[in-house]
Amino acid sequence: MTFLRVFFGFFFLVLELFLHGQNRLSDRLFGTLYVGLGGGNEMILLSGVPQIGCDVTDRYSAGVGMIYQYVRSIGPRETIHNYGWSVFNRYKITKRFFGYGEFERLSFQRPPRFQGRSGVPDRRELYSVFLGPGFANPLSRNSSLKIMVLYNLLYVKGETSPYSNSWLLRVGLEI
Repeated sequence: MTFLRVFFGFFFLVLELFLHGQNRLSDRLFGTLYVGLGGGNEMILLSGVPQIGCDVTDRYSAGVGMIYQYVRSIGPRETIHNYGWSVFNRYKITKRFFGYGEFERLSFQRPPRFQGRSGVPDRRELYSVFLGPGFANPLSRNSSLKIMVLYNLLYVKGETSPYSNSWLLRVGLEI
């Protein structure tokens, strides 16, 4: 239900820009694909985060995204697939540096060794708030490489999180 509210809120924001904005809507929309790599002594995590956003002003952007994570434990061979959605805000500080904030809702499965004897997959919901700086390196007129170092304000260490620590590095291509 929350996803529908976010989706329709973003839809009406884009519609408002289209009806009253000075630039064409197609000039304000952008897509980004971020990839992530994480892990530690117990697991390896690969993630993909496709996003679609809109330049609300020359400095402020907002949008929505989807999250997919592939998690593989190093000890006992266990594979887990996590998925979710996010909403984000970005504010350009200079031509290349920006501040970034994101709310994420992730449905994740705990590793089987933590699920008890039932053998039924234990899927949980996790909410995260990421904040941090980012750097944009233009590659052409309409594309750039984005690098962000994000801190999860709601991180709690333990088996109830798919993240191994509170820091997240994201690298992505924006078109």
